[in-house]
Amino acid sequence: MNLETSSEPKAHILVVDDNPGNLKLLTQLLTKEGYKVRVAPNGNLALKSVEATPPDLILLDVNMPDMDGYTVCHKLKASAHTREIPVIFVSALDEPLNKVNAFTAGGVDYITKPIEPLEVQARIENQLRLRQLQLQLVHQNTLLQQNLEARRQAEIELRLLLATTQAISHRRDVHSALQAVLQLVCITIQWDYGEAWIPDEERKILECSQGWYGSQSSFLQFREQSLQVTFSPNIGLQGKAWISKRTEWIEDIDCDKDLFFLYSHIQKVRLKSAFAVPILLEQQVLAILVFYSCKATSASERIIDLVTAVATQLGTLIQRKQTEEILRITQERYHSIVENAVEGIYQTTPSGRYLSANLALAKIYGYSSPEELIASLENIEQQLYVKALRRQEFKEAIETHNAVLGFESQVYRKDGEIIWISENARAVRDSKERLLYYEGTVSDITARKLAQQQTEKLLLNILPKPVAERLQKKSQVIADSFADVSVLFADLVGFTDFASHQQPTELVEVLNQIFSEFDQLSQYHGLEKIKTIGDAYMVVGGLPLQEDRAIAIAQMSLDMHAALDRFNARTQNNFCLRIGINIGPVVAGVIGLTKFIYDLWGDTVNVASRMESSGIPGETQVTEIVYERLKDTFKFEKRGTVQIKGKGEMTTFLLRGRKA
Repeated sequence: MNLETSSEPKAHILVVDDNPGNLKLLTQLLTKEGYKVRVAPNGNLALKSVEATPPDLILLDVNMPDMDGYTVCHKLKASAHTREIPVIFVSALDEPLNKVNAFTAGGVDYITKPIEPLEVQARIENQLRLRQLQLQLVHQNTLLQQNLEARRQAEIELRLLLATTQAISHRRDVHSALQAVLQLVCITIQWDYGEAWIPDEERKILECSQGWYGSQSSFLQFREQSLQVTFSPNIGLQGKAWISKRTEWIEDIDCDKDLFFLYSHIQKVRLKSAFAVPILLEQQVLAILVFYSCKATSASERIIDLVTAVATQLGTLIQRKQTEEILRITQERYHSIVENAVEGIYQTTPSGRYLSANLALAKIYGYSSPEELIASLENIEQQLYVKALRRQEFKEAIETHNAVLGFESQVYRKDGEIIWISENARAVRDSKERLLYYEGTVSDITARKLAQQQTEKLLLNILPKPVAERLQKKSQVIADSFADVSVLFADLVGFTDFASHQQPTELVEVLNQIFSEFDQLSQYHGLEKIKTIGDAYMVVGGLPLQEDRAIAIAQMSLDMHAALDRFNARTQNNFCLRIGINIGPVVAGVIGLTKFIYDLWGDTVNVASRMESSGIPGETQVTEIVYERLKDTFKFEKRGTVQIKGKGEMTTFLLRGRKA
């Protein structure tokens, strides 16, 4: 609704009155002011008109035949379709009881006849503005809920990817890794059954993997039937995904029952929907993940993207396991495999010179043929590896274990580009255990490393680096005690009133500018930002690395005041900060399963929060502990005794600046 637009009506108004003279008068008055006016001479016609085309506002008479205005208003408010339409009563009755009855019925205003045109116009415009603000608030709340849901889904997906990475790294073979991943995915997306299908050695049929997941014991019989069948290319849901190399989603299995060999068994366990996701590596299908649900479910882009990301991680694992199998093949098949392998295969002297290489290895390093690769790299230790020390570590590992699996390094391609490779190699010795040469395989894992780095980057945006590293290594609860931590709470005074007059995007932009500068200050001072809650900001010093950061936290406070002053001067705003600081022991750790967060607890944190909430706008209030610790470095003013919730009276000080 736009009250300022002249080319369209300001608003649509329904006038309900049994007096033709009143209808004519109000129609002329409102039409002249730019409103679109409809009239109804009685309550029944008014209700039908509103139900057919709801107006923006209703002017309603009280005394009418058959049905009075109070009854009409009651009926309007009883319907979800019309209850939000503002109703202004217009009546010659001016007794207080009449007005009370009008407001009780749901009216928003009451105009006494004879009407005053300016008064009518002002009251109508006021109610229309209120209605407009109400609609804007509803819209803002809807956007906020959508943003919160998006964040929740992103955190769930990040948690699944992290859990998948951990599950894969701890499994010794493909089948056990698939079982762990199928369980994680089914639980996350709330589907009931999952299984995997892998091409045989000749890539002619799909065979069911030993890894699977079922949420009910009734799926055991269905599982036994799956192990007894195979799928050819383009046959069944599995074969269809094998050929198309993309996700295939079946919303209603009953409508596509020809795609399911085991349809009768599917009916018994009451599965309704299914989808298949191929695991691809360099456009080759390594396996097919198939999921079933007992509920009919429409295709979900979110689920498809999530499971596809998991499948990408699985692709690298399957490739590595296949490479290990190559290393165990017999010598008689070695040369034919070298010629047709998709991984790079080589033999080198211990000093770092290629004895042999296949075409795949040459392509990985950007050469046109194995001969060009061998001739160009006479000493791979000096010419190929980005870090020569890494090659030395490679040799030491083989010397210790006689073989390496998944040894990762950065190397140069012919054009100078740096890529990541993964090597599986072993030492070949003679009968007297003398080292002859190294032989092994090479895979280009650049894409996986970039994806891994992106995942780690996302995790570091949520958790401190030492904590994120611990969480990636193990999934158990992380909690630590710290004896001396500096805690700062800051609240943006004046922002609540500012927010009531701004659009959502403008609010977020303002907070983003202010808090981004605070984030830069926390990094500069070596402090750890914990969280923001609305327009409040929390930062600490002394964790997760235990060191004295009291001076840094005090300077951070002064810099935050200064930064906000610069922002106000630049944007013509008048915000100020109310800051509280305390020092003492805390417990810190990671909590939550989906929306996990690094947080801290203890009396030290509570008192720091109370220092902020009981403080003075534009000032930093600190405890006596902070004062004693920093009085030789900073200037303080004793505020006196302050009543602190939960603690009683406490002596507090105001931080004034740094001593020369």
